[in-house]
Amino acid sequence: MPEAATGVALTTIEVRFTDGMLALNRLLMTLQNKRMPVAGFTLGSDSDGMRATILLDCPPESGLRYSALISALEDVREAGPAETIEMALIETSRDWRELAERSGVEAHEDGGTVVASGEPEKVETFLAALGDGVEDAVRLGPVARPRARGAA
Repeated sequence: MPEAATGVALTTIEVRFTDGMLALNRLLMTLQNKRMPVAGFTLGSDSDGMRATILLDCPPESGLRYSALISALEDVREAGPAETIEMALIETSRDWRELAERSGVEAHEDGGTVVASGEPEKVETFLAALGDGVEDAVRLGPVARPRARGAA
């Protein structure tokens, strides 16, 4: 899991750009040359081109400035903030449903394992509420949740 080196919250941006290695190379070189504090990078592709979700180790204001720099690249169609989530896989002997609802996380059970997801602070609150009832836990995140095409 990427950890914030500066103790600053991670900022997530999503970039949609044209397909191709040249476009990807331009994006990666910009991240490197501008010394952007990249904590995580996920790449995806669909019929409309490529999408990168980038976790930056910086405050939101700096993230918006980095997003503006990226949006100026010729291959980039759009760049902007995206949602950051954390996921946890938990084995617990406690009744977790009410605690999940109170903590504001989405959770369901699959084969005896509780799968919880939400904002990193809310997942932390949920795990703390479970306390000693947690028998085993695997935390995934923080990660960027890509926006659905056409979503605001």
